[in-house]
Amino acid sequence: MQALATNEWQTAVARSAVYALLARGLAFPSPDHRSELRERVLPVVADLETGDPELDGALAEVRERLDQPLGALRDAHQSAFTHVDPEDHPPCESAYRTDDVFRQTQIMADVAGFYRAHGLAVGGTERERADHVVTQLEFMGFMAAKEAYALEHLGPDEVAECRRTQAAFLRDHLGCFGPALGRRLELAAPEPLVRALGRLLGRWLETDLDVLDVTPAERLDEPFGPTPPDDGSCGLECVLEPGGRLTP
Repeated sequence: MQALATNEWQTAVARSAVYALLARGLAFPSPDHRSELRERVLPVVADLETGDPELDGALAEVRERLDQPLGALRDAHQSAFTHVDPEDHPPCESAYRTDDVFRQTQIMADVAGFYRAHGLAVGGTERERADHVVTQLEFMGFMAAKEAYALEHLGPDEVAECRRTQAAFLRDHLGCFGPALGRRLELAAPEPLVRALGRLLGRWLETDLDVLDVTPAERLDEPFGPTPPDDGSCGLECVLEPGGRLTP
């Protein structure tokens, strides 16, 4: 992925933008999402090239398909993610690990521990579980942005900590179920936009695992079944800032 950027800072910024693109694309579309995509995310990824033709094609297709009216984006999202998580492509990590509610609670607590360790609290007007793919993508985007900040202002120890955290989170959580979720969305989602996002999600995570030299602790390819109802433990509608909180 050496074509992604010319130096470490640019690479961290670009990685943060791709994670933000995926997070905002897979979240329920709102006017704030659209503004953030247009003003902060799409300008960074507009001419981004990774050197991987399949990944670059997926990036280009998502950029193009996100340029639709808000109503069309909402229709596409609702066709794939209803109030009850779809059984063939549930968006929560614990659905791929176990059908035991107590074990799922432990998984969500472990994920939330990563957030707390980096000064983040969960909460917001749109509520999702701590292990939801969008929340996890938000966290990876935050950590990549924090890495870029550390490269400019904080020094090698903080940079190394940011990279360790990203590698550990991919190894233990997002990298375990995210690629399979991407493939399932690409194959099964009813709308072209969501299929394109699935294609990008799967290819991007596999690429980032390679870049960070990470092997997932498990490859979680098959969900166990429906995800239990949202317990209100995590917020989705959030802005991530270094040293800040996941807040509206």
